[in-house]
Amino acid sequence: MAFELIFYRYRGKVGNFLKGAIPVGSDWEELVSDVFLRIWMNREKLDSERPFESYLFRSARNIVVDQLRKKLGQTVYIQDGALVADFGVNNIDTKIEEKELQSWLEAMLQKIPDQRRQIFTMNRFEGLSYREIASKLNISENTVDTQIRRALQFFRTELKALKSFLFFFF
Repeated sequence: MAFELIFYRYRGKVGNFLKGAIPVGSDWEELVSDVFLRIWMNREKLDSERPFESYLFRSARNIVVDQLRKKLGQTVYIQDGALVADFGVNNIDTKIEEKELQSWLEAMLQKIPDQRRQIFTMNRFEGLSYREIASKLNISENTVDTQIRRALQFFRTELKALKSFLFFFF
């Protein structure tokens, strides 16, 4: 009964969020059902200390991202230790750009400290959770979080520098 009350209380807000976040013509009503189904299936894992709305809209956002990935036909996987993005396009220019991006990423990974690189790789390429990484490396989850945030900040800074460089020359 409590779940039913939550559903009726938030379905309009979630529906409006989804309508604005997905392409026109997509079935947003089915996605609303998916959001609440996901919440029902994970109800045991909900943290009563955290605001429910943030969890609800995070779930909705994740479902939107999943839908967009499906629509784009994009898959990201690891092949021979390298990050590979397949956009369903067999274009030589795209393949060259992917190789350049892969080379840039590998070069940037070599610039960060060993432990940070290891943590980032375990999370982003191997799909391990913060808890799993912390357990394997015998460090705290906070340390894992901090190291991943620092790695991402480093990548953002380097990418901005690269954009500035390219803008200057082109």
